[in-house]
Amino acid sequence: MKKVGFLGGSSIVETGTIQEMVGFFDYLSSMDVSSEEKALIDRLYKKYIEYQELGPFENFIADLQKSSTLKSEYVKYLDAIITCIESAKGFYEDWEIYQPLKVGITDVPYCIDEKNRPQELYDALTEDDLPFWLR
Repeated sequence: MKKVGFLGGSSIVETGTIQEMVGFFDYLSSMDVSSEEKALIDRLYKKYIEYQELGPFENFIADLQKSSTLKSEYVKYLDAIITCIESAKGFYEDWEIYQPLKVGITDVPYCIDEKNRPQELYDALTEDDLPFWLR
C-alpha cells in the first residue's frame, strides 16, 4: 500500500495511506471556511499551492491548528503542511527556485518522480482528472 504525505522545498513528510489523506481532505472540505480557503484546499488536493498563496494558506493552517474542534488525528497533517511551507519558503529564499507545496507519494522510488514532475503537468490537470497522488 502506497504512503502519501506533503512535499515542499526540500522536505517530504509522510502522513499515512492514500485513504487517510482522502479522509483528511474530506474533513477539510466539510469545514465552514471562506471561498478563498476552500479554493486553496481544492488546489492542494488537485495540484499544488502557488508561491504567492503560501502566506494565506499558512495563516489558514495556523488558525486550524488553534481550533478547538480540530480532530486530533489530523494534527500531524497540519504540522506536515507547515513544515513543507517553511521548507518551500526557505528553498526559494536560498536558491530562487520554488519547489511547491503539494500532496504526493512518499514511498521510494515514487517520491523521486513526485519531486521531479514538471509543474506544467499539474497545471494541465482538468476538473475531471485525478490528482497524481491518487493514480
